[in-house]
Amino acid sequence: MRSQSSIMEIPAIYAVLRGGEVRAAPVRIDGMKITFASEPVRQSHFAEDAEERIPVVVADMKGFGKGKIDDRLLMKLKFPGNDIWFMSHIEDIEDVFDCFMGEIEKLLIPYHTVRRMSVLRETFDISDNCIPVLFAPQGRVKCRGSETKDIRTVLEELEKIGFHEIAVFDSDSVLRPEDWISLRERSEGVIPFIRYRNEELVRAGFKRIIFDH
Repeated sequence: MRSQSSIMEIPAIYAVLRGGEVRAAPVRIDGMKITFASEPVRQSHFAEDAEERIPVVVADMKGFGKGKIDDRLLMKLKFPGNDIWFMSHIEDIEDVFDCFMGEIEKLLIPYHTVRRMSVLRETFDISDNCIPVLFAPQGRVKCRGSETKDIRTVLEELEKIGFHEIAVFDSDSVLRPEDWISLRERSEGVIPFIRYRNEELVRAGFKRIIFDH
């Protein structure tokens, strides 16, 4: 949906395949651990009769839990009227190729799951339909292992590779509107990924905002 003509608001669901159906539910996030807060229910579509196609982010819950893409979920994803932005545990370039075997528009790649930065460089070289996602609990970007970095430092690293769209996942809702505006001034391609819809961010001039459905 759009609240203003220049802003696209993108719903995100946390999904799993059960009984041959795509099911989703709200989640709890503790640091980097994501768990369902209730029993997942059948998820069929969002905007089948919308005037224009909009994206929907689908987070692969089994993939994050097991550290491996749930290819059965990937192949089952079909939401008429929506373009699918798929997010899962991505380690190497083979995972990137595997994801595009499904009917997805874009692949969201968590920065902390890739084995090394060269994976993102390879990804950028082969596709312009991939968006790095910076998980930022407590306002610090989680890297592979136990290291954390400042968000601006990682934005600079990714922009040097060539990425112009980078999602920042404020998993514990600690970033203030002024923090987001500062990040946008640093990098116009920042896409806020937030847990709850925030009117201040909607009015702040971002082109796209992802928020939990």
